[in-house]
Amino acid sequence: MHQPRLLRLSQHQHHRLPPPARSFFRTSAPLAAKPKRGSVVDSYQTVAVNCNCRHRLFRYKKKNGTKSNLVKCFVERIVPDDPDGVLEGQLDRFAELSESDHLWCCPSCGVNFGRSATIRGMPAIKLVGGKTRMTKK
Repeated sequence: MHQPRLLRLSQHQHHRLPPPARSFFRTSAPLAAKPKRGSVVDSYQTVAVNCNCRHRLFRYKKKNGTKSNLVKCFVERIVPDDPDGVLEGQLDRFAELSESDHLWCCPSCGVNFGRSATIRGMPAIKLVGGKTRMTKK
């Protein structure tokens, strides 16, 4: 069998070698950025999230309005303006409900429109595709 040759260096040659390469991805911290919070979010446009049965589920502060699809909703950005009060009660108990992978259902027609999740360390609702519509206020 062929054995690899070991490189023998004198003391003077050893100092000329470049330092060992460090991996960029070796950090233990996640690389994804945290979502913006606070007064910056207040300037975002407010959109209404409706079920397909046209029942308004909640209003949400979204950065670019209705220009892109709504895939996830961070709980902090949901505007507390619930006409029924049903979803607001669930939002108050979000931490408790998210442990059991809570499913979010429309109070009017009972269709499951999302599920609880934690995204980048923040509580959120992941929306099921095709179950909700987004409109301006």
